[in-house]
Amino acid sequence: MKDDLMATKAHQLIAGVIARKMREKGYEIISFDGNEKIISKISLDLPPKIKKHRPDILGVNFHNKMICIGEAKTENDLKSKRTREEFQDFSEVLINEIDKKCELIIGIPKKAENLLRKILLDLNLLNKDNVSYVWVPEELIYEEEECI
Repeated sequence: MKDDLMATKAHQLIAGVIARKMREKGYEIISFDGNEKIISKISLDLPPKIKKHRPDILGVNFHNKMICIGEAKTENDLKSKRTREEFQDFSEVLINEIDKKCELIIGIPKKAENLLRKILLDLNLLNKDNVSYVWVPEELIYEEEECI
């Protein structure tokens, strides 16, 4: 039980970092799967399913009509087949109005960076313009875990 709680806390922390990055890039967070209090003062709806999966965060830049999908992953999450499917699905979403792909921001713990890069390389997503990642230092995740 405690491991699940730690994973959940780490996941929420990583999602918060993704939300911050999205805002820096000009996106307004419109939906969030988690405790929205960490990123917003208002209540947010769950993101809609995209293909077969529901992303963690969805943002919109109303000026350029771009959409951004945020996906938080712990190191263990990265090892699942489902994660690969999510990355593939989310990176292929096309915005019909402007004929561009959605931006995908993946958040991870720093220690999982090599694993993520390998997965993105395997999926041919490593150098795609619409796919990027942010990482959270282990010290922040471990501090968060110790507070439980």
